[in-house]
Amino acid sequence: MRALAAALAALAVLGTLSALPGNALAQSPATISGTVSNGTAGAAPPAGLRVTLRYQISSGELVEFDALTQGDGSFTFTDLPPQGLPGFEVRTQHLDVEYTTRVLGEPLAGPLRLTVYDLTSDFSVLSVVDDTLAVTGADGGQREFAVLEAVKLRNTGDRTFRADVLTDGPMSMVRFSLPEGAIGLEVEASLPGGHVLQVDRGFALTMPVPPGDHDVLFVYRVPYEESSKQHTPNFPMGAETYRVMVVKGVAEGSGIGMREASDIAIGDAEYQVLESEALAPGQRAAVTLSSLPQPTLLEHARNILGSDGFRRGALPGAVGAVLILLVGGILLRLPSSRRRRRASGVRDPDVQHEGNRRATSAPEAAAASSTRDDVVAAIARLDIAFEAGEMDEDDYRLRRASLADRARGGP
Repeated sequence: MRALAAALAALAVLGTLSALPGNALAQSPATISGTVSNGTAGAAPPAGLRVTLRYQISSGELVEFDALTQGDGSFTFTDLPPQGLPGFEVRTQHLDVEYTTRVLGEPLAGPLRLTVYDLTSDFSVLSVVDDTLAVTGADGGQREFAVLEAVKLRNTGDRTFRADVLTDGPMSMVRFSLPEGAIGLEVEASLPGGHVLQVDRGFALTMPVPPGDHDVLFVYRVPYEESSKQHTPNFPMGAETYRVMVVKGVAEGSGIGMREASDIAIGDAEYQVLESEALAPGQRAAVTLSSLPQPTLLEHARNILGSDGFRRGALPGAVGAVLILLVGGILLRLPSSRRRRRASGVRDPDVQHEGNRRATSAPEAAAASSTRDDVVAAIARLDIAFEAGEMDEDDYRLRRASLADRARGGP
């Protein structure tokens, strides 16, 4: 959805410009050092890691320099040219997970510091601090309403969570619920690498989750037939707070076990707010939107004639306004190399089925020259297809074993 991309881009640009000092031609030292430390308790400092420094020089060119960490995790960059616009990036990889530090609007200065972590596949370290679902507008002509959802995800441990692709059962993935029939899903996450996989009634992330808080933003549209629509989201990780915001005059929200909170005004729109707290892992909520707009007689006629009567003009602005309210400054902390991710469905070229017949484009063949992230995504799609009953167990285990062998680095 263009609304998400436009809002994110505008905020990022504003944040960068506001952070620039009066003198934009800061000079960097010829030599600068730093340290990569391991934030996992009892873990040794990582040696032999490649650390990359990236910044802009006075000519406007982006330059990169590499250094290797020593036994104590230290590294040094030498013979650095003068810095142009302030701001820089330092990144490294540990156990196939990328860790990045980005600084906007500040001159390059040492010592540089990066923290990496060992891995865990223990799903219990993950929790949802806050999940806010905002209904930003609706179109009666097309019977669709637009949603922006912002989730703050927390890893409470001292290891990076990554689903274990070598287990012989369906992996635990980070999953989020969507209303039935949701379309046009786009996801933005402050997490490294990975894939977004749209599944029935939700989507899953194959991205690793380092310790600390991370933001997951997604927009989508929901078709409806009647004047009301029910949503029963599942919370596999639980949620400290679940919040639903609905533009007054667009629809009315109600929820079992949810309390009415104070209304919120955003621009010219006023939002009804419902809240629920302390949702246990695996618990579901129950939200109903009623009084949804219906097509007028003229819109009925247009739909019958096959024309597109969807009035999109008012929705992007509403999405952008709510985005600013909900997440505000956290977007300025999202990595600058973040990319908008369109979710891919289960039935893609990697995993397709006709009954129980194996598809011609098998995931193990497609993954032959893929990155580890692609192999993980292929395994995740197999797991989802198997859980949905779309393939028999023998076929599933055979194909999964082949992919898992590739993840181990086998032939």
